[in-house]
Amino acid sequence: MKLAPVFCLLSSGLLSAADIRVEGMNAMKESEAIDLLGDRLEHVKSKPPSPARASDAAFLLENLLKRQGFQDPKVTGVISGNTIRLVVNEGQRLKIGSVYVPGFDEKEQTRLSHLFKLPGQERVLKMGQDPPFREADVDEGLSLLKADFSSRGYWQAEVKVDKREIRPGTDEIAFAIKVDQGPLHHLGAPEFEGAPPDLMSKLREKAAPHVGKVANTDLLTTLRGEIESVFRSTGYPLETFEMNSIIAGSTLTPRFIIKFGTRQRLSDVFVEGTVKTKVKRITKRFEDLRGEWFNAEAFDKRLKKVLATGAFASVRVENQTDATGQLDATLHMVEGKAKGASVYGGVGSYEGGIIGVKYHDRNLFGYLWNFSAGAEVSSRGLLGDIRLSDPWFWDTDTYLGLRLFSVNRTLEGYDKFETGISAEFSRDDLGEHIDASLIFGTSIVNISSEGIARDELGETIYNHSYVRADLGYDRRDDPLSPTKGYHVSALLEAGLVAADTNSNYIRFETLGAGYIPMGKSGQVNLAARLGMLFPSTGAADFPIDLRLFTGGADSVRSYPYNELGARTRSNDPLGGESYWVTNVEYVHVLAGPVKGVAFVDAGNLSGIGDAFNFSAPEIAAGLGIRIDLPVGPIRLEYGHNLTQDEGEPSGTWHFAIGTAF
Repeated sequence: MKLAPVFCLLSSGLLSAADIRVEGMNAMKESEAIDLLGDRLEHVKSKPPSPARASDAAFLLENLLKRQGFQDPKVTGVISGNTIRLVVNEGQRLKIGSVYVPGFDEKEQTRLSHLFKLPGQERVLKMGQDPPFREADVDEGLSLLKADFSSRGYWQAEVKVDKREIRPGTDEIAFAIKVDQGPLHHLGAPEFEGAPPDLMSKLREKAAPHVGKVANTDLLTTLRGEIESVFRSTGYPLETFEMNSIIAGSTLTPRFIIKFGTRQRLSDVFVEGTVKTKVKRITKRFEDLRGEWFNAEAFDKRLKKVLATGAFASVRVENQTDATGQLDATLHMVEGKAKGASVYGGVGSYEGGIIGVKYHDRNLFGYLWNFSAGAEVSSRGLLGDIRLSDPWFWDTDTYLGLRLFSVNRTLEGYDKFETGISAEFSRDDLGEHIDASLIFGTSIVNISSEGIARDELGETIYNHSYVRADLGYDRRDDPLSPTKGYHVSALLEAGLVAADTNSNYIRFETLGAGYIPMGKSGQVNLAARLGMLFPSTGAADFPIDLRLFTGGADSVRSYPYNELGARTRSNDPLGGESYWVTNVEYVHVLAGPVKGVAFVDAGNLSGIGDAFNFSAPEIAAGLGIRIDLPVGPIRLEYGHNLTQDEGEPSGTWHFAIGTAF
C-alpha cells in the first residue's frame, strides 16, 4: 500500500526524466555547452533529478570545460524541480596563439607550429577556432616535434619551450620553441644477434644498399621489413624479432635481436571448405614449393592471387609442423557468391551517356575461370562483349583472356561496324614492377560514310588481323591516384589489312610519366608520349579507323577527343602517321578529396604524307577540379587553345574518370 502513491506520481508524469540547464557562462553559449556534453548525460537525463546525478553532471562538464581551455572552472549542480541546473564559474579561458620556432624558414616554421598545436587542434569545435590551451598539451606538442625530427634522421634532437606568455589584453598564449637538431644520423652496418650463421651473408647483402643513407624512420621501417622477409622466405620461424638502435656520433647502428625455431620445409597443402571449386586448381599453385624450405613470402603471394579470382569470401591458413620441421598447410576456404548480374551507367565528354548490363561467373565449372557477358549502349553506339579468362592457363603462371565482341559506333564523319575475337597472354612473374602482355586478334570491319568523302576513308570493308606486345614498368605509389613515382610503357603492333588493296603495317607508341610531390598538399605531374604508324600502302589508302589520332582529356586538352590535326573536306578528323604530346600539371589539395589542377599541354599530329616533326605545336593551358574516389579521380577540366587557327576550337571542356596519364 505504501508504494501506491509513488506509482501514481510516476504514472501521472509528476516525476519524469530530468532536464539539464547550464548557467553562468560568458565564453560559451548554453546550447554549445549542452552540445559539448552530447550523449554523455543520458544516464542522468533518463531518470528524475537527484543530488548524485547533479554531482555527476557537474563533474563531467567541469572536465569538458578544462579540455576547452578553461583553466580552473568550477561547476555546481543545483536541483530546481525537475531541472538540474549546472551553475558555472568559468574562470580564465586560454587558447594557443602564435608559435615561433627560430632557425627555420617561414614554411618550415608553419609546419612545426601546426605540429605543436595538433593536440589542442583535435578539440576544436568549429572552423577557424584557435586550439584551446591545456597544460598537458605542451608536453604532447613537444613530443610530436621531437618525433618529427627523429623521423627525418635527427635522433638526438632536443626540443623545449624557451618562452611563453599571455599576450596583454588577449586570451592567447604565445610560445617560442627552441630546437637543437643535433647531428643528422646515417645508417651504420646492422648487427644481428642470434641469427643463423648460414643467413649472415644474405642478411648483410640485404642491408648493404641502405648503409650510409640518412637513418630516417622510413628507411628503418623498410630495413626491418626486408630483414624479416629473409627469414620468412628461408623457412626460419621467428620467435623473437626486435630492433633497437645504437647511436654513436652521427651514426645509427640497427641491432636486431633474433630467436628462431626449427627450420621448416613445406610438406603438403590441403584445402577444406570448398563445394564447387576443383581442389587441384588451388593446390597446383603451390606444387613447386613443396619439398623446399618454407617460403612464406611466396606462399602468401600465391594465396593472394587465388583470392584475387573473386571466387572466395575468405581463407584461413592453419600450419602444422612436426618435430623435424615438416610443415603441412591447410587452407580453410569459404567460397563467395561467384555468379551475379549488374547494371551500370555513366557519362563522359566523348561517349556521352552510357548504360550497360553485365552477367558474370567468377568460378565457371569450378575451374576458377572468369566468365562475363554484357551489352552497353552509349550515345556513340552499341557494344556486345563476351569474355572468358583463365588466370593459370594449363596450370602455369600464364594468364589467358579470350574475347568475342561486336560493336557498332558512330564516329566523326563515319560509322563503324566491327565483329572480332582476341586472345591475350600475360605473365606477372617477369619482375615486381613489370607488366607484359601479348595479344592476337582478328576482326571483320565495315565502314560507311556519314560525311567524309569515300576517297578519304581508305579501305572500308576489310579483315584486320594483328599481334600486339605491351610492356610497362610501373613505380607509382598508386596506379589509380598516383602522388609520387613514375611509369613507362611501350606498345608494338604488327598487322595485316586484307581488302581490295592489302596492307601490312607496324604501329609503335610509348608513354613516360612522373609524379613529384611538392610539400604536403601539392604535386607536379609530367608526361611525354609519341606514336608512329608505318603502313606498306601509304596512309591515304589505309583505313581511317586504324590511323593515329590525338587530342582530348588525356592529351592536348584544348581539343575534343581525337580531333587535333588535319581535317577532311567535310571538316572531320583525318588522322595521321605520327604524333607527340607533352603535359605538365600542378595539382593542389583544396579540401579533403577535392583538388585543383592547372596544366599546360603541347602536341602535334603529322598528317598523311607529312614527316614526324616538332614544329608548330598545338598548345593548351587550363584549369580543372578533381575529386579522388576509390576508382580514380573524377576530372572536370577546361583547356584553352593558345595557338588557335581558323576553324579550330577556342577551348574544350572535358569530363572524365581516371588520371590524364
